[in-house]
Amino acid sequence: MNQTKIISWNANGLRTRIKNKDIDPILKENPDIILFQETKASFEKMDKKFLDESGYNYYFLKGESERTGGLATFCKKIPRVVKRFFNEADDALGRASVLEFEDFTLIHIYAPAGTGKKANMLEKLDYYNSLIDFISQNKDENMIIAGDFNIAHEEKDIFDKDTKVSFTEEEREVIDKIIDLGFSDAYRLFNDDVKYSSWKNNDAKEANEGSRVDYFFVSKSLKDNVKSSDILDNIKSSKHAPIILNLE
Repeated sequence: MNQTKIISWNANGLRTRIKNKDIDPILKENPDIILFQETKASFEKMDKKFLDESGYNYYFLKGESERTGGLATFCKKIPRVVKRFFNEADDALGRASVLEFEDFTLIHIYAPAGTGKKANMLEKLDYYNSLIDFISQNKDENMIIAGDFNIAHEEKDIFDKDTKVSFTEEEREVIDKIIDLGFSDAYRLFNDDVKYSSWKNNDAKEANEGSRVDYFFVSKSLKDNVKSSDILDNIKSSKHAPIILNLE
């Protein structure tokens, strides 16, 4: 397998990150693939000069509105196949891209938060049911699932354990099911510490009161190819820190 570096980041407004040069530390890492969630931007409104000079092929998926959601995948190699859903019968609310590369299939996700009314949580769980159905059918392939899951899995992955969303039993069971299918949390292959990737605001970040809701999950067939994985919490321009995965 070729050496591959992937960075995933909930940018919370991609155009702003580009305008303020907040994206520069990520570009300096020279990743092969960059996954952006919550872009809050359609392709038509992006800085075309930046895109042309980036050195990447790019694939955009609109969010539910210009204020929320949206995915963008930047990659040096052109995927063999790009889809915007898990299954043809379910477009996953515009919150998933499936990209088939030579060495692996990459599932790029931005899960619904599940906040507010009960229907929102049901929508979130339905979204994950679609994901789990898809990976169940393809679990023996080389596969990576990455992005903002909006779920903290273990107690050490969250500061406020009494939160009503992102740490419920039903949500945590989603991660259990993914692991039961043979997938590994790449960060936990190398780190057993308390380290967060998301915070409510800057004050919470300074106090280290956050959660780890951003993940790379790798299939059993790729586990031995994982060289390292970490949280780049020195990049401070979003409520989320980028996460990084190195394969060889």
